[in-house]
Amino acid sequence: MIEAIAETMDLYGATHSSGQLYGIMFFENRPMTLDEMKTQMNMSKSNMSYAVRSLMESRMVSKLDEKQDRKELYAAETDFFRAFQHFFSHKLQHEIDVMTGAIDLALPELSELILEEHTSDEERKLALQDLHKIRHARTYYEWLQQFVEALRQGEFFTRAAVEEESADSRKDAR
Repeated sequence: MIEAIAETMDLYGATHSSGQLYGIMFFENRPMTLDEMKTQMNMSKSNMSYAVRSLMESRMVSKLDEKQDRKELYAAETDFFRAFQHFFSHKLQHEIDVMTGAIDLALPELSELILEEHTSDEERKLALQDLHKIRHARTYYEWLQQFVEALRQGEFFTRAAVEEESADSRKDAR
């Protein structure tokens, strides 16, 4: 399972070692210190710090307020719905920010080029084609932002959570 988690996270842009660390922490059933993680993963301190920081950024791992022998404790998010929610909303938001920043820079430049007197007809035609593509991209990223907001609010998990509760209730009734 740990290797499968690592491979899956690798597919979505997390490092393989970050995925392994999350898998180990997921099944550890208790908070861990950096030293414990380092020992289990057999990683350098710098690579371990990077992996933990990456997992914390996507809120798949959190640093706890309590300490163990004056060492920081970290715990994995064990609810796969929340882990998915945090991981993908973080990754998608980064994509949205990068792309909308580029779009915001490109649109005025293209508009200026199109309106410029000295722009050749061929250049203007190409700039108009690019403008159309970029406006389409903007529409997509506006939609993606709405998707991320819905994901953050948990709108997609209602049915799955109800089905899980129903299955748990059936088990308890037996």
